[in-house]
Amino acid sequence: MKKRIGIDVDGVIRDFSLDLHKVIKEHYPEYIMNAVDTPKEMTDWDLENSFNAPKEEIQRIYREEFAHNILSNGTPIKENVDYLRERIKEDEYTFVCITSQHPICCHHTLTWLGNQGLGFSSVVFKKGRKKWQVEVDYLIDDSPNNHEAWVYGRQMGDGFLLLDRPWNEKVDAQNRVKNIKEAMKLIDNVW
Repeated sequence: MKKRIGIDVDGVIRDFSLDLHKVIKEHYPEYIMNAVDTPKEMTDWDLENSFNAPKEEIQRIYREEFAHNILSNGTPIKENVDYLRERIKEDEYTFVCITSQHPICCHHTLTWLGNQGLGFSSVVFKKGRKKWQVEVDYLIDDSPNNHEAWVYGRQMGDGFLLLDRPWNEKVDAQNRVKNIKEAMKLIDNVW
């Protein structure tokens, strides 16, 4: 039986933070904490700590007003998308997309996945804290909250591969990786 590998979307294969920052800088510059000329990644998982606006306002921007720009046509993290597309074609593992999306955003993410040519065996929309319940052997994700829920829910850190991002630097993860290729090397060689 093939091992099942879960792949998160935002922060792993779609550059949500870059696109959100670009949109806010262009349309709501007063929400930018530090005026910089180039978009940057969020440094805090909590949106309200990354912008000068309440969390609900930032959510409205990416879920409603600019969902098409940020979600449907979001910037792929090219090295991860290209590598993953090839690994999916090899058919050695079963790849499952596991993403936490607000219900009004699911179709944008499905459109984006189709545009990237990523032929996941299935797409599961699951709140981050419940991703550990999806029947996968491994999960590649960037969320500190999802890591904590996985460890608590499964009673171990095995199988969670934390993709290194500024917002998860303080997480003491058993398996921290820089990209999907590095994660797959661990899966191929260690487990």
